Amino acid sequence: MPDQTVAGSIATALVERRLAAAVHMAEIASVYRWQGAVRRGPEIVLTAKSLAARFAAVKALVDELHPYELPPLLRVDIAQTSPEYAHWIAENTDG
Repeated sequence: MPDQTVAGSIATALVERRLAAAVHMAEIASVYRWQGAVRRGPEIVLTAKSLAARFAAVKALVDELHPYELPPLLRVDIAQTSPEYAHWIAENTDG
């Protein structure tokens, strides 16, 4: 995310629309290649706690609200967690 405003808007929308049970926001320093050049800059990483079945809806929302031409979006499947935490995520994401 380019800044706290965009990150906060997307994080809030994800939770309000029950696409994520929670979203963590962390400031990072990013190094990446874009349009043939290596670039550096600050960004905000969002980690959304959601369900695999909600990924398409999460992607659609990020595509809608993110200003970048190519929003960075990764899905990381969790191999294991506590049953209670999995239940909490499902309960808070219309799962």
